[in-house]
Amino acid sequence: MNGLPDRPQPDTRQRLLEAASRMFVEQGFGATKVRDIVARAGANIAAVNYHFGTKEGLYAAVIRHHSAQAIEELSLQDRAAAGRTPAARLRDHVRTFLQRLLVDTPQFTLSKLIAREIVEPTAAFELIIERFVWPQYRALHAIVRMVAGDGASEETVRRCCLSVVGQCIYYQFARQVVAHLDPGFGYASADIERLADHIVAFSLGGIQQSAQACAAARKSRSESGDAS
Repeated sequence: MNGLPDRPQPDTRQRLLEAASRMFVEQGFGATKVRDIVARAGANIAAVNYHFGTKEGLYAAVIRHHSAQAIEELSLQDRAAAGRTPAARLRDHVRTFLQRLLVDTPQFTLSKLIAREIVEPTAAFELIIERFVWPQYRALHAIVRMVAGDGASEETVRRCCLSVVGQCIYYQFARQVVAHLDPGFGYASADIERLADHIVAFSLGGIQQSAQACAAARKSRSESGDAS
């Protein structure tokens, strides 16, 4: 280490992002050392200073990088879904979300970072909410609104969205519990496809029932008002 930044190379920044991503997932932000990241990336500490400023800046860049990839994937999915039924769009959304949560792919990195942030929040928690959670939620909200119809209240739609998400993330956070309660579930591609089918079928019934209950409650209040 000579204390000087690496000569500008097209891949130095990317190597640092990739190495930092793996280490932040494996060890968490607090336990990860910059010197270990640069060793894994084949760079030097000055390169981190040059490209990101600080360890916190590197962590934020990792979150922005993976969030941008996830939202681009979501945008492509939305464009491809044009003309599809709300039920089909919900299945696409759930399947993609489950794959991001449960399958060890580059998209899996962001889910693991979010899981760590939920348990041990850092200053970057709000960045995750802004860059990934809100865009993901808005996309799901639009789909659930189409399923529920205009008559469903905003509270009903919001809680239905959170119910869909909750069903998905349980399989990430409770793997050991799932292994005991549902030993046939193996987290393979076929398992995830069947799980997506189940969550969507269950959610469609719940969303529609919730919307009907909301409409019935609104009608009852209206009639009560007329009677008075």
